[in-house]
Amino acid sequence: MAKQPNPAGVAKAAEDAKDVVEEASASSADKGKQREIKGGVPYTPSPGVFKRALEGIIAAERPDKFSPDFMETILHLTGGGARAVPPMLKKMQFLSPDGSPTTLYSKFKTDGGRSQAAYEGLRNAFGELFKRKEFVHRADESAVKDVLVEITGLKKADSIIRLMYATFEAVRAFITADVVKESDAGRETEVGNAAERITQDRPVDGVKLGLSYQINIVLPETENIAVFNAIFKSLRDNLLR
Repeated sequence: MAKQPNPAGVAKAAEDAKDVVEEASASSADKGKQREIKGGVPYTPSPGVFKRALEGIIAAERPDKFSPDFMETILHLTGGGARAVPPMLKKMQFLSPDGSPTTLYSKFKTDGGRSQAAYEGLRNAFGELFKRKEFVHRADESAVKDVLVEITGLKKADSIIRLMYATFEAVRAFITADVVKESDAGRETEVGNAAERITQDRPVDGVKLGLSYQINIVLPETENIAVFNAIFKSLRDNLLR
């Protein structure tokens, strides 16, 4: 009786084969460094390996240092594709310059903070894309590649554009919920947690008393400015008269 293949082994072999193909195609992409690509957009030669690293970070215990031994022993990542992982994580500010995990790295490990951490990491690494297209994290593949072409001057079919997009997508895949932009986060700090104090003078038995009360406003996490406008209009119409 023929031995049945192990599904897990087949999947792992398929992943390894994909990594080999990625690294082989990236060999020509490495020559792109000599082409002086404009814009400084980062990419990894093996986006599949990079995505596996991000998935491994979620499950693995946070290390003191994101070392080659940690990648090989705990995350099971080896080869040239693995060597490109730490520099990319540093661009995302998941790792400090000395390789130690940051608070953003820890936030990414949590179920509640993962989406926001991925968004912030994406902005840190691909800031030039967000300058050209504010909501690029919601754009489709063609639109993202158009921005990459605009920045780099490369052709849309260029292998480096493909690697840039695949690296971008490896991070974006973890953004699954509404996220707070930096400007909204600042507004949330300044307004959302603020207290509105209202003071009124009311006569009681001929004696003028000063009454005051405090309203705590907790704003929702949303990028829709209409929501904020509606909230403050309601406050103005019903309370701040």
